[in-house]
Amino acid sequence: MSPFLRSPPRLADILEPERNSFGVLRCLMAALVLVSHSYLFKTGSAAGEPLTAWTGWSLGEHAVQVFFFLSGLLVAQSFDRSRGIVDFATARSLRIFPGLIVCVLLTALVLGPALSALPPSSYFASLALPAYILKTLSLSTGSAPLPGLFEAVPLAGRVNTSLWTLKYEVICYAGLALAGGLGLFRFGLKSAALLAAGLAALTLLGERPADPGDFTFFDNVRYFVLFFAPGVLAYLVRDRLVISGGAIIALLALYVAARATPFNEITTALLLGYASLWLASKTFGPLRGFCNRFDLSFGIYIYAGPIQQALIETFPGVPPLGIALAAFAFALPLALLSWVIVERPALGLRHRIRGFAARRASIYAA
Repeated sequence: MSPFLRSPPRLADILEPERNSFGVLRCLMAALVLVSHSYLFKTGSAAGEPLTAWTGWSLGEHAVQVFFFLSGLLVAQSFDRSRGIVDFATARSLRIFPGLIVCVLLTALVLGPALSALPPSSYFASLALPAYILKTLSLSTGSAPLPGLFEAVPLAGRVNTSLWTLKYEVICYAGLALAGGLGLFRFGLKSAALLAAGLAALTLLGERPADPGDFTFFDNVRYFVLFFAPGVLAYLVRDRLVISGGAIIALLALYVAARATPFNEITTALLLGYASLWLASKTFGPLRGFCNRFDLSFGIYIYAGPIQQALIETFPGVPPLGIALAAFAFALPLALLSWVIVERPALGLRHRIRGFAARRASIYAA
């Protein structure tokens, strides 16, 4: 068949890893967060980024929005294919915490004492050190300081700002597990219609505060759900969702029309989410295979912040883009090591845990 007559794919046609480029997109989004944070860390504010004035969000915020949409889609698929809530929770925990634990310990016990303004004895004696480890690993905050670290940079005291979103990712996972346990994936289009109605209600329920400092916990949950849930919705209608470049133009027009209305966030989610699906349907040559084999997105995301702050403190005269390039050069090999040594082996434990659980169940059944 001529490529000009070929029908556009449906989402269900590209959900297998070898048929999509979601890995490429995740790595790209992690790199965009790194670039955006170079401006944030260098100037102390996201206002210096041109995109903030154009869309109301920074480049990094848009990248995180795409992350949450893709997470909604792929985690919905993961739940649908899992063997229950325990299996799903195990898979999600193994994807986040092993890599995070190593990153936090390296930051606190290696980078921290090496660059802290305090002598090592005072650094390790400070209660801020265990507080940083506990607060960060519990996902309670991404803003916990380390003693004497990064005190002279524009965004003083911030060690790893990116980690603040992980708490809301886990909340979205928990909400999905609850909805899945109640039958979200058993009722097809009825579930999709119910979720769409819930998204409409959540859109009208509140509006994003103008000042990020005014965000409450509920505002943050609502905001991230508005990007995560459309990914879940896309999965629910995967057999009917056609991926066509022409639809992006219609969604762009809808986004522009809704910019000054309460529907700004949801139309942004729909535009970015659908555009992500369209991009994921492209092959990207050998990059697709590499990113499917080596998922470096999480490693780049969690290691970039401390590296950028260290570079800014050590080389204060380097501009944001220079910091971004240097940070990427350091973060990429760290992400590769994290994937090969920590993250991929941890994911392999899921099958062992499944086998152990099955053996225990058979013993009790006997």
